[in-house]
Amino acid sequence: MIARMSADGTITSDDIRDFFGLVLGKYPAALDLINAAEEDLQLLPQGFVFSLPALHALLDPGQNLAYPEFCKLLNDSSLNQELSAFDAEITLFRSSGKIDTSLYCLRQRLQA
Repeated sequence: MIARMSADGTITSDDIRDFFGLVLGKYPAALDLINAAEEDLQLLPQGFVFSLPALHALLDPGQNLAYPEFCKLLNDSSLNQELSAFDAEITLFRSSGKIDTSLYCLRQRLQA
């Protein structure tokens, strides 16, 4: 994992934001992690496309934070507001009608 983690090994919303910043900055180690992933993580022209289970597995391979808590962490965070500093946002890429199987996209905001 290239993001820092808390002393107990639990991922934080800051870790997720920092990882997204590395992806947006095209940091090679972050891109290599995504490219090595087997499914539901892709770098497309539109941005970084991911499912929540795949993002959880990538960022917390030791499963120190259970998936439901990971989702709660994301839901309770101000991640999209923080990503605005990178002129970026997370959007729904493809809805399956279920959070766990929908795909999301980290992308640069469209400039007016």
